Amino acid sequence: MFGQAKAQQLPQGSLYTLNPFVVNPALSGAYDFADVRLSYRRQWMGLDDAPNTAYLTAHTPIGYGDKVPRTTNTPRYASRSGLPPTPPQGSWRFGAGALLLADRTGPTERNIAQLTGAAHLSLAGGWQLSGGIGAGILQYNFRFDRITTATPSDPILPDGRVSVLRPYFSAGLLVRKGNFWGGLSVLSPVSMSLAYATAGGSEVSNQVLPHYYLTAAYRLNIAEDWALIPQVWVKSVGKAPVSVDGQLRLQYADRIWGGVQYRASDSFGALLGMALSPSFTLSYAYEYPLSAISSVSSGSHEILLGFRFNNRSAIYCPPMGW
Repeated sequence: MFGQAKAQQLPQGSLYTLNPFVVNPALSGAYDFADVRLSYRRQWMGLDDAPNTAYLTAHTPIGYGDKVPRTTNTPRYASRSGLPPTPPQGSWRFGAGALLLADRTGPTERNIAQLTGAAHLSLAGGWQLSGGIGAGILQYNFRFDRITTATPSDPILPDGRVSVLRPYFSAGLLVRKGNFWGGLSVLSPVSMSLAYATAGGSEVSNQVLPHYYLTAAYRLNIAEDWALIPQVWVKSVGKAPVSVDGQLRLQYADRIWGGVQYRASDSFGALLGMALSPSFTLSYAYEYPLSAISSVSSGSHEILLGFRFNNRSAIYCPPMGW
């Protein structure tokens, strides 16, 4: 372990499709309500020291929401009468947000605190372009007391823990028009060293490499109350194999949704969710591994709670689910 360089990957999730703000700050204040999400993911159940991740996100428009009149029309976002007014061409809107994330895998911990900001520009033809940035702190901990060796109190193994603090940045773009949206983002745009020295003088060299995300989705209105939403996510980190996720989600009356998803050569799964009110949504996802991990793990579980505030248009579920 000592003296070797290792790359640390940031956490992944099944329900980022319902909360892409986690990896793209351009979504800060994208709609006219304040959005708060709370999530927990337990990966590879049955495997000791498997990853588990929790996060809290919050973002809101700045000023724009106060200009949206309250409506008594249908709460379904799919109904044109329930949509908030489209910003005029050339107009700017702004948003701000925050992210708190804690991830633990074996003896390692990654904690992130980040503030975000975004600008949204309305273009000709109904297009909207958003750009956002995030800045914060990443804390990396290595807990030696969580390592079990064949020899108790092994003198080679240091005691206690080490903790490294580093600045953390992100940036992203978002384009939208009608039933289409696409995004491009990067977390940790510059490779970040997490090297530290142990009490015995040994050096452990770790780093966080840039994480690139590319995603696109389209909403197909197949009937008055039914919509089908295919979505693709592509993730690239250093020399690791490119990760490709595909999801197909069916929404009914924009209040109930379910779907299937597949991560190439890694896992397949399903998700379910519902909007219980214009202020609260609940979603759950399950993944079953396709790798050798399936011999020791029953799969991964993830839950997402969503809260909306100042939801003047009584939106139960936005057209893309987020």
